[in-house]
Amino acid sequence: MTITISGTTGLAGVDGSAASPAIQGNDTNTGIFFPAADTIAFAEGGAEVARFDSSGNLGVGTSSPSTYANGAAPTLVVGTGNNWVVAQPRTDGPSGAGNGVRIAGNYLTNPKPGAAFWIGAQGGAGQRGMLGFFTKDTDDNTNEPTERARIDSSGRLLINLTSSISSAAVLQVQQNCLTGVMTEFNDTDTTSTNNVIRFRKNGTEAGRIAVTTSNTTQYLTSSDYRLKENVQPMTGALARVALLKPCTYTWKSTGEASQGFIAHELAQVCPDAVSGEKDAVDEDGNIKPQGIDTSFLVATLTAAIQEQQALIAALQADVAALKGQA
Repeated sequence: MTITISGTTGLAGVDGSAASPAIQGNDTNTGIFFPAADTIAFAEGGAEVARFDSSGNLGVGTSSPSTYANGAAPTLVVGTGNNWVVAQPRTDGPSGAGNGVRIAGNYLTNPKPGAAFWIGAQGGAGQRGMLGFFTKDTDDNTNEPTERARIDSSGRLLINLTSSISSAAVLQVQQNCLTGVMTEFNDTDTTSTNNVIRFRKNGTEAGRIAVTTSNTTQYLTSSDYRLKENVQPMTGALARVALLKPCTYTWKSTGEASQGFIAHELAQVCPDAVSGEKDAVDEDGNIKPQGIDTSFLVATLTAAIQEQQALIAALQADVAALKGQA
């Protein structure tokens, strides 16, 4: 063994080992050693804990970081035995993601990971900077995991989607509901009625969906008296009901027959029950359909029944009076 010390070379000629590193401090089994050509390793307590291999890959807890590569070589591998996490630059990113970095983990020695996280560094327009989440539902070591969700470059969370289906929605979920439900909530408390979803507008509660102890669902909109003023009995409801135009129709998309109201016609009688504007389209020329919440008709229909009942009572009194005169 030769040790060379000079102003240009420094310390040379000593490779060392994990048990006795070439560069060490007072602790003789902790330091830096050189186990192979173009390789730098780090030892603690006489055991190797990390190394840079000849390809520049950093392995933490493994002496063979390139072993776990699939496609492009990894730049960082953390793990021992069959448990590892690898970070590697990739040029074969998921749809719309392009080049990026994949962080993957597996308990298998085969390089096909069980789950992965993708950071898209470069991709198509609107996809740069996406974050992708990948899993697979089998223990096989031959297939890559499948993308299950992503956060795209606009901050939208897409589940079971690889591209946005709505520019307006922050959360987008796709599911074939013939084989499964879109979303499921389970309240484990059995002692009281509880909210499972709460809706707010500018921080103020606007409504909620609750489940009861008798396993029913409540769809609630804010109606507290403390939120209201100028409260007056409703009048003229029977005349408004006479203006309603209930109808039957078929849907263009399926030909299915149905019944109800036409939104813009209902808006002329009960505007609170209708959302959206007649004939509105989005920036791509697609229909922005108006919507109806028929629960807002309940007050009008109730008031109309009360008015009608008052008329019936008056007619009954008149009939009774006429019979008394006979």
